[in-house]
Amino acid sequence: MFSKFKDYIISTFFYAGITPEEYDSIRPQREEKNKGVLFVTSGLGTIVFFALFVLSFLEDTYKHNMILYLALFVCEFLVLLCAWKFLKKKPDLITAVTYVSIFAIFAYAIILGTFNSPTITSTTFCVFLIAIPMIIIDRPWRLIAFNAVQVVIFCLCSYFVKDWSVASVDILNAVSFYFLGGVLNTYMIKTKAKELTLRRYIEHDRDTDPLTLLYNKAAVGREISNHINGGGTGVFMFVDLDNFKKVNDTYGHAVGDDVLHEFGDCIRRVFRHTDILGRFGGDEFIIFLPHPIEDDIVSTRAQDLLSLMDENIKIEDTSIDFHASIGIAKCPENGATYEEVMEKADQALYYSKKNGKNMFMYYDDLPEDYLKSLEEAEND
Repeated sequence: MFSKFKDYIISTFFYAGITPEEYDSIRPQREEKNKGVLFVTSGLGTIVFFALFVLSFLEDTYKHNMILYLALFVCEFLVLLCAWKFLKKKPDLITAVTYVSIFAIFAYAIILGTFNSPTITSTTFCVFLIAIPMIIIDRPWRLIAFNAVQVVIFCLCSYFVKDWSVASVDILNAVSFYFLGGVLNTYMIKTKAKELTLRRYIEHDRDTDPLTLLYNKAAVGREISNHINGGGTGVFMFVDLDNFKKVNDTYGHAVGDDVLHEFGDCIRRVFRHTDILGRFGGDEFIIFLPHPIEDDIVSTRAQDLLSLMDENIKIEDTSIDFHASIGIAKCPENGATYEEVMEKADQALYYSKKNGKNMFMYYDDLPEDYLKSLEEAEND
């Protein structure tokens, strides 16, 4: 009984009611959702606090909070600037920065409900305590702890600023809404996490090549295009299996499918989970290494793939050797779009297959006469 209860607590408050593997798998979706929340909260906060700051020059009612409005405006503006400029490269910081934006809003609610209203009970803080955390997706225990900090600060401010008859009501309300908000927020996070997990399973089935378990043609093209169109750089590898038609013709498609499956496994073993790995079709594969990466590392991984294929893909009672040829192009140096960089990698791949196979070739290293012949063929 205790073990089941412990598992339930861990599952609910650490992984939002789904398995640890599922929670990790929806990390990009969680970050994307929280990024939207971050832009909304910091954007609205910037506008609202700037408007209040300007209003403090015009209305005496707001003048005593001029410094507060300025401080909160600067805070939200810096958060918005950070989200706009830096978080594309550091998506793991999105949730933390979102908490900073929300904390600024809570700070306003605390000051508004205590220092600015010392004789009446606060309602704004209690409403915020339930409503604002609902818009973020994070581990429930972290959100509960974050809310607890806000409640402690609010209760201390109310205790020291207000008469006890008023402060006691504030404290009771804050604690009550804290527990109510904790239950509602945990339920909302669990619901959102399950929806994202279900959506991911659907998208995974749609985007996955069933034979190799890599991205299919449409998905790999979309992922690389999105990365490049978002200003990203990287290295594009076009891979083609050597002698594959001979395997299908001699041993049948069942054996050919086994070879494709094993090669997909080789690709996953050599490259990172952050790389974009896909089957373009037939015996052609695409590997995209996002972000700047040194040529030595690219060459090492290409050679590791060729070596691993040679070691692991065997058919008994046959003399057929299984190799692959690889063409490599860089983005944006060799092409600024998915189609352009793929074309350059394809040209390097064709050169590899014409000159011995079982090798890799960079587009930048192609001979001038070969490039000239390609240009003449295109013009014809």
